[in-house]
Amino acid sequence: MKTFKKLNMISYPTPFQEMHNLRKFLGCKPRLFVKRDDLTEVGLGGNKNRKLDYVMAEACDNGADTIITWGACQSNHCRQTLAYANILGMECHLILNGHEAAPQGNLLIYDIFGAYKYFEPDSDKCVERCETLAAELKAAGKKPYIVPLGASSALGSVGYIDCMKELAEQTKAAGVRAGHLFVGTGSAGTQAGLVVGAKLYLPECRIDGVSVSRDSAEQSPKVASCANDLAALIGSDLRFQDSDICVHDKYYGEAYAVPTQSGIDAIKLLGKTQALLLDPVYSGKAMAGMLDLLTKGMLDSAEAVVFLHTGGSPAVFHYSESFGDKL
Repeated sequence: MKTFKKLNMISYPTPFQEMHNLRKFLGCKPRLFVKRDDLTEVGLGGNKNRKLDYVMAEACDNGADTIITWGACQSNHCRQTLAYANILGMECHLILNGHEAAPQGNLLIYDIFGAYKYFEPDSDKCVERCETLAAELKAAGKKPYIVPLGASSALGSVGYIDCMKELAEQTKAAGVRAGHLFVGTGSAGTQAGLVVGAKLYLPECRIDGVSVSRDSAEQSPKVASCANDLAALIGSDLRFQDSDICVHDKYYGEAYAVPTQSGIDAIKLLGKTQALLLDPVYSGKAMAGMLDLLTKGMLDSAEAVVFLHTGGSPAVFHYSESFGDKL
């Protein structure tokens, strides 16, 4: 496998912890574990940091002094990219898909970290806005670098091959066979990296993506395409069909970033049993899917089930009104 330069701005490996209390509460057969990618340090942590470790290394090699990226108004990706840029001494410009709102959650952090913010209500125009801004900054003498949505390029996804290699070593050390790994899937780069990494290092483990934004008929091809781009990048002859990708699409609710009751219930349960803080946009919905399948006995053939905690806790404060008795 080809290797690529990364910044190593986070501590590897991330912790691998057993969730004894959650298993006891559910009374389920498989042992339950969490891979703590919420503890990746930079910018309050999260899964994007593994990808940014590679993508921002490329930005540095390209001589960039300015970073441009885009995402939702409460984007964890934007927060983590901004943090990387600040540490590296770069300007950071964020195209935020939505309307300006009260500075709460990640919006507050953008202000504290000193981002240049631009609001764009039409998601179809965000990439064009990034490219236009890059041209303007370049004309002004800057050296801009555009980080894609979610840092979900083939290069960024290499970070989740690394994650599966870590997990293979950690499950071996713990003496367990992980049959499933659950992860929220949106921009597709994280799941793609996990799928390729599983083939290379942990083939007995199925990667269960829980969609946070779209049906499996649309999400599975996105993941397969990203996985094939990644395989080509690392020099592997692995190839993936849509049918090779597992995406559960019954848990994202009305739309992306709209909380669901099952997601809120999952957040509360994990807080009560394991003192883990999930978020309503990604990890809460992913955990809701995993809990549903566990309680239905659909994962009983596995000795162990792993949940990849992708972070996102700052967004919880933006959604405080969702934590009443009912949505």
